Amino acid sequence: MTAMNDSGKVVTVTGAVPPDALGPTLTHEHLLIDFTVVYKEPDNPVDAPLARAKVDFNNLGWVRFNWVSNYDNLTLDDEALAIREASFFKNAGGGTIVDATTIGIGRNPEALKRISNATGLNVIMGAGFYVEASHSDEYAKRSVDDVARQIVTELTEGVDGTAIRCGIIGELGCSWPWTDDEKKTVEAAVLAQQETGAAILIHPGRNNRAPLEILEFMSSKGADLSRTIMGHIERTIFDPSVLSETAATGAYLEYDLFGHDSPYYPLAPETYMPGDHQRIDQIASLLDQGYGDRVVLAHDVCSKHRLREFGGHGWDHIISRVGPWMAARGVETSAFDRMLIDNPARVLTYPS
Repeated sequence: MTAMNDSGKVVTVTGAVPPDALGPTLTHEHLLIDFTVVYKEPDNPVDAPLARAKVDFNNLGWVRFNWVSNYDNLTLDDEALAIREASFFKNAGGGTIVDATTIGIGRNPEALKRISNATGLNVIMGAGFYVEASHSDEYAKRSVDDVARQIVTELTEGVDGTAIRCGIIGELGCSWPWTDDEKKTVEAAVLAQQETGAAILIHPGRNNRAPLEILEFMSSKGADLSRTIMGHIERTIFDPSVLSETAATGAYLEYDLFGHDSPYYPLAPETYMPGDHQRIDQIASLLDQGYGDRVVLAHDVCSKHRLREFGGHGWDHIISRVGPWMAARGVETSAFDRMLIDNPARVLTYPS
């Protein structure tokens, strides 16, 4: 059974649409989000006053390096700003944004619908829960079946008493080490997928083998991995053999941090954030291995410093700059279009 019998359709916050209406699609963004759940005190006590400062061009250099240590940077709650910024994507030829903001980090269905209407973009909202740090105190007491029923309701009826439905499950937050409550969320999502056919989007923990561990768990519970998107590949998998092993599962691999080029990664200081050139190298390798039908693209904008209004790359970055750069480096235009248009449409469409 598909959600509300939407077989062959994609569910957006304004209703179901045919897959050919999506156009270029960013599969993992946050038009609005309260991301203070990841806040980290500045490493240098001298910088403590910057934690509460508004982001501006006087502190932007510091914020770019310490982006999780400023509350204002981690808060996107301005609809007018979201409309202005998303319009850059629309004006560059973009068609659809998957808003991966889930429960506990500021999901707002009515605001997403207003943003969609104002920009003319399709917006697809995510169902489910983020990492355990964002869960309510009651979440630990809930059963797998109870969580699954909530996800199904969000997909088939609407969110928070509205008639605005989710069109994807996730991003579902997984930490490293993976917690029992996060496993409960993923198991519940698999049950909801089995009932509705919806795709699942995963936020993996920061460990080279975390994506495989999650996918193996999902497979053991009966998930359809061909309708599963594994997010944050570039900041998670650094071993080429593990990358190939993950691709071989049949899941979609999401390169969703384009434009996030500060190599220091405050959420995992022992590792690094790859640059766009390294993302392109990894994708080119996957294309050479025949996995071009299993790659999707996004920016995962979840902070002010990556918006154009604050000196960032903006939501048009992949279309305006990454696509031409890929072409200059030998990636065929047809392959780029497949990753930005065809693959998202396939995974976001409810099966017949």
